[in-house]
Amino acid sequence: TRKESSAASDVYKRQSVSYPPLLFAAGSLHTVMNEVIVAYQAQGGAVFQAQYGPSGKLRQQIEAGAKVDVFASASIAHTDALAQQELLGTSTVFTHNALCVLVRPQLDVQEDNLLDVLANPAVRVATSTPVSDPMGDYIWQFFRNADKKQPGIYRLLDAKVLQLSGAKMPVDGERLPYITAFEDNKADAYIMYHTNALVTKQTLPELKVVGIPDDLNVRSAYGIAASLQSEEGKRFADFVLSSAGQEILKKHGFDE
Repeated sequence: TRKESSAASDVYKRQSVSYPPLLFAAGSLHTVMNEVIVAYQAQGGAVFQAQYGPSGKLRQQIEAGAKVDVFASASIAHTDALAQQELLGTSTVFTHNALCVLVRPQLDVQEDNLLDVLANPAVRVATSTPVSDPMGDYIWQFFRNADKKQPGIYRLLDAKVLQLSGAKMPVDGERLPYITAFEDNKADAYIMYHTNALVTKQTLPELKVVGIPDDLNVRSAYGIAASLQSEEGKRFADFVLSSAGQEILKKHGFDE
């Protein structure tokens, strides 16, 4: 009957409001995933609630029992591990990122003298935190790569860098740590994803992006996986992998 149909619809609406599908995503995906969610909704998908943070921390929450519809990690290793534990479904690479260094304009730094500048005791170098944040893992791999070219620099950088992000989940409304590192005069150079540098420069356009030589750089593989029980999560993951989703990622500096 119409009355029963209306009642069922009301229940659905209450459930939709109370229990929106949940996306866990790497902090580096914050801006782009917000846009992807809007685009997904525009083509008929559900409105996702999103929680952003260091991928390693998000993985730990899922392993501890957190129920999510889909997880977009900055490292395929995390979604692979959750898929192997059958906490999520198939793990798929959906985009890539690369490292760069964002520096104060007064620093005379280019690719060819980058390692010397980073090693300079007077230059304060900030990074993310390894293990809890894949960006930190990728940065330490960059240090290892650099050590093959310039022996001893791994130990020097490992000892001197300031781990200013990635150790904890962000608080709602908190400013990006890359921005505050420069605004609060805590760093002269910050090693980060290329996409994070683009976002940071929107607020601090005077900063300079310096590329890391290809033979030293680390190209990160981002992984996505949906809950085995969530059809909405699977549809969202498919949308991210579609041409429409990939175009949004590319617009924000990610690459296939």
